[in-house]
Amino acid sequence: MNLLLIETNKNAEVLKSKLKKQLKIFEVEGIKLKEEVINKEVSNHIKYSVEIESVKKYPISDFIALFKDHIAKGLWEYIQAVEEINILRKMIDKEYYYFDERERLEIERNAINILKEENRVTLLVSQEDYTRRSKVIKAITEYLSNESQINIDGFITFRLKDYYLELEETIEKAVEDFLMDKEYNEFIKLLKYFVDIQDSKIELIHVVLEEDHSFKLYDFKNEEINNEYLREVANELSNSNFLSYEDLLMSSLITMAPEKIIIHQVGRLRYTTDIIKTILRVFTSKVMVCNGCEWCSVEANLETNVNKE
Repeated sequence: MNLLLIETNKNAEVLKSKLKKQLKIFEVEGIKLKEEVINKEVSNHIKYSVEIESVKKYPISDFIALFKDHIAKGLWEYIQAVEEINILRKMIDKEYYYFDERERLEIERNAINILKEENRVTLLVSQEDYTRRSKVIKAITEYLSNESQINIDGFITFRLKDYYLELEETIEKAVEDFLMDKEYNEFIKLLKYFVDIQDSKIELIHVVLEEDHSFKLYDFKNEEINNEYLREVANELSNSNFLSYEDLLMSSLITMAPEKIIIHQVGRLRYTTDIIKTILRVFTSKVMVCNGCEWCSVEANLETNVNKE
């Protein structure tokens, strides 16, 4: 009994492997499926049939529905593994042609990472019904419920409009991330320029980061730095909705231009440490990140003693 004919304009080997993995369950149950690959001049056909006598566990109609369900899952795996990257690339090249090749490749990498993160988050929160995977599988299953033949390339182009829209939204987010990264890199270059043209005003600064995003600065004698400039900027921070502790820290370090910076207490922070990455990029070899030195222990002991008093 003939079950399904699948047509593709590309090499059929990857498609075969994805489908074979999904259809293995029937082999385990003793159902005798036959796969035949027909190579034509412009396309490849994969034809499936079954020996009806081997289908004993289900009514034949239920078996066909289950077979097509597994085929749909295999086709999704093929689309994700082979077609998705090509679709992304074509869309980026068409819509964002004004970026150079290197920039388009960066946008492509961003888009791929966004899709991977979405897949990871979806698995964590169990929102399977709302994934690209579930939507594409549903579209394929609905199509196959009334058809015994499918052209993969045509189906992707004409039947997966919502899938294309989701990829377009992903690319838009990837472009936003690219532009933000580009702006950030230009900002870092500017800060590095300010650092490079300044003479160092202080030998060493210890930066002690706090859980509430605030910080304290100490000199080489472990004495807290609290000069007039820092007080002025702190006042600006308290009166501003735009300045953050991170802004104050970067501004302070650039103004004082230390020869060396040691960042402490990083290991016990629960919030993101983007500011540390920024400091490392701006001050490069002048920075050392410490996760538990003697100086950190002294600071911890001082805080404990103060609390006891």
